[in-house]
Amino acid sequence: MNKEKIYRQLSLLKKYLKELNSLKNTPFDEFEENSIIRAAAERLLQVAIETVQNIGNHIIASRGYRNPKDYADIFRVLEEEKILPHDFSENLQQMAKFRNRLVHIYWDIDIKKVYDIIQNNLEDFERFAQIIIEEMDKEN
Repeated sequence: MNKEKIYRQLSLLKKYLKELNSLKNTPFDEFEENSIIRAAAERLLQVAIETVQNIGNHIIASRGYRNPKDYADIFRVLEEEKILPHDFSENLQQMAKFRNRLVHIYWDIDIKKVYDIIQNNLEDFERFAQIIIEEMDKEN
């Protein structure tokens, strides 16, 4: 496993989370009406999810785990390998599916869902980062 690569990805994730956290105090009405804020939130959420997926894929490939069938399956594989607990894996699978909506069905995004994730689920990214750091520490 290339720890340097993972730490670079974690650093990017931290940057994205800082920017997403800065949107937490935005009232929903402003969030909904301001297309620039919405676009920034959607893009930051997309790249944060993709960063988590990239880290997961790197671990899977470097350790020779089974190939994921899709983006959500990355987190199932990490669960199967006892890196992620089941309930948390389920949360991340839902995030991966939401990322697909952001990318492929961008014209029909539920802005309330984006706002809700920013208000209530950014800790999932931080939890993932902590789990990955602990996993890398096991290899020392």
